[in-house]
Amino acid sequence: MIFEYRFYQASHGRLAEEVDRMREVAIDGAPAEPNGPPVHKESLFDRYGIPRPLGAWTSLTGPHHPIFGYIVKWDSLAQRDAAFPPFWNDPFWHAVRNRTDAGSPLVERIDTWLMNSSPVWNMVRQEGDNTPIGGVHEMRIHYTRAGYAHYFRETLAQIELPQCQALGGRVLGVFDVVIGPQMPAIISFLAWPDFAIQAQARARLDVEPRLLESLLRNEKSAGGAVLLRMESRLLQPVDYGVPIANFGCSA
Repeated sequence: MIFEYRFYQASHGRLAEEVDRMREVAIDGAPAEPNGPPVHKESLFDRYGIPRPLGAWTSLTGPHHPIFGYIVKWDSLAQRDAAFPPFWNDPFWHAVRNRTDAGSPLVERIDTWLMNSSPVWNMVRQEGDNTPIGGVHEMRIHYTRAGYAHYFRETLAQIELPQCQALGGRVLGVFDVVIGPQMPAIISFLAWPDFAIQAQARARLDVEPRLLESLLRNEKSAGGAVLLRMESRLLQPVDYGVPIANFGCSA
């Protein structure tokens, strides 16, 4: 099992169009195109075995804003590699892309991160039902020194994420990046009730003594900094991509 987070930098002022485009190909059935492909009763993602998103968001803050992103779960890399090429070659997809580009590219940049479930996830897992979890979501990306991520996993599992939970956050998932723009990295997705609670929690974490002490211990044990930097991206779930507890994944 492997997870993929894909995000698309939309052209200025066109983020809503990208959200609609993804709904059309990932969720909705496909109508017939005039002088083009026939109707698809299932979505294009369904047709080619691309999993429907476990979560989908637009960016509120962060690099390359405005961004649309989504996360899917694959059984294997082989499944992924078999699914995307026929989708990209589908004439309906080409028709949708040409129509929604509307004369100029709708998307300026695409990035993808492949991730494994981190052992940290099961240590902080919060069970729940299938109720969608809204609010303000946060993608916390911790970039660690190569070969020393295990030090920070302990800090994350024992201090940082439990403190986030105590401050009102809900952990949706924790992942180790296996292919991405910068590695090694550990990514946590959290849900907060609102902006104010997220901001208060971040301010508290910045001065949390146990967290600062743990980072210092890691540095002494490893002979140098373990956590190189942390990047926070605030996200708004879209209506067809509001995740449920643990992204619907069992332990």
